[in-house]
Amino acid sequence: MTIELSVGAIIRYQSVEFNRDHSEFLLLRNKRGFWGFPQGHKERGENEIQTLQREVQEETGIIDLDIHQYIGKIQYKYFRADGIRSEKEVKFYFATTPVREVVISNEHEGFKWTTYQDALSLLDHRQLKSIILKGRRRGLY
Repeated sequence: MTIELSVGAIIRYQSVEFNRDHSEFLLLRNKRGFWGFPQGHKERGENEIQTLQREVQEETGIIDLDIHQYIGKIQYKYFRADGIRSEKEVKFYFATTPVREVVISNEHEGFKWTTYQDALSLLDHRQLKSIILKGRRRGLY
């Protein structure tokens, strides 16, 4: 089984009057109703940062993105649409944006800017919770 490689971002809204205690993070709701972060497949010839920028733009319309640092990775197994069992590795980066307007792609059915605590309660998957917790423990947000 080959491992599919993806790159994702935990994106914090960075307003002009930034207040760390009132940070907001971008969550996307997929077609199955689960909340998560922007992420997508690494294409041939792209490095991780290029993948991240492209995927964030495709999924949210956000172009103005400041990528700060690598947070960590998650791995999981799932069944693709064709019924084949697959394994995916997603590397996550922490990024900020001054842009609050989001235009979601047809891959998603909703988005929400949310506090750190609300993000923890909305995220359905344990590994996504672990990645946002890891960034918090590192003092990124």
